[in-house]
Amino acid sequence: MTRPTRRQTPAVWCVWALTALFVAVTLKAQAPPQATGRARPSAHAPAGLFPHSDNCVACHNNLSTPAGEDASIGPAWRSTIMANAARDPYFHASVRRETIDHPARSREIQDECAACHVPMAQKVAHTQNRLTTILDDPGGPPPDTHDPLARDGVSCTVCHQIASDGLGTVASFNGNFRLRPARPNGVRDVTGPFAVDKGRHTIMRSVTGFEQVEAPHIRQSELCATCHTLITEALDRDGRVIGSLPEQMNYQEWRHSAFYAEGRSCQSCHMPRVAGPVRVSSVLGEDRDGLSRHAFVGGNAFMLRMLNRFRQLLDVQAPGPELEGMARLTEQQLREDTATVEISPSQTSSGVLEFE
Repeated sequence: MTRPTRRQTPAVWCVWALTALFVAVTLKAQAPPQATGRARPSAHAPAGLFPHSDNCVACHNNLSTPAGEDASIGPAWRSTIMANAARDPYFHASVRRETIDHPARSREIQDECAACHVPMAQKVAHTQNRLTTILDDPGGPPPDTHDPLARDGVSCTVCHQIASDGLGTVASFNGNFRLRPARPNGVRDVTGPFAVDKGRHTIMRSVTGFEQVEAPHIRQSELCATCHTLITEALDRDGRVIGSLPEQMNYQEWRHSAFYAEGRSCQSCHMPRVAGPVRVSSVLGEDRDGLSRHAFVGGNAFMLRMLNRFRQLLDVQAPGPELEGMARLTEQQLREDTATVEISPSQTSSGVLEFE
């Protein structure tokens, strides 16, 4: 049986052409600039809140399961949407569209969207009493998204520094998570799910200035909910708030699903655990049961392939085969490991579908 041929009307072709042009302009606009005399100082320097992921990957790499399967954290993470959140061209196009519609609120819109796509830059900017910039401003300084630390996306020490305070509450949504405060001596905590051997405390601290702390909330869905619940303010043409709308409700959808009743967290599906004991660190690490994979498999294979296709323009760090491998894992999860929706019982009465 063949499908009927669909004729595209001029209006449809026009929409496709405008969409392609908009994405192309966005890709070009977000490309990191060549070196100039007006570069912004690194976001890492003034606050010391975050190190670059390179500091973490150096030790949390070259990890293998008892069966010889690669379980390295760094290569898995760098090929995810999380790692490329600040490069995501759809994100940039969406921000630009919103600022075009509401130019009077451009700075606030950019800062709010930065909370989850450019979180390290946003937290640092707030310590400097300023708002985060995402889009290029002709004649102004480069936006925060050109900073190497900002382009690290949702990096290691974002999630692993989130405090348990208020998680799961409305106050924590829209990326309004809190970071654990520094200790009086300046050392910062980095959280994980495992008990920490006292003899290994100084290893990470000597390299990064961070010290490991066991924190069970790193495996709770409420931690993910901080960015995966988005309640957006609706604005009128003059930028006045006229209401709010639930734009993304992943956490609430999970709460009302069978997964919640079964005790399966977000991490249990999107960060499945490795089979068998595995060293968490390649440098003096001990074998641990239950290491979570950092593949963060979601549902957007299309965007992963777009990142791969425009990798040079977008300054993507993950090798092409890793991105394609993640795209295939995404498709596999969509086929095999996602929820099913059933509507029953249902009946048709007088041409109307009825169901409970």
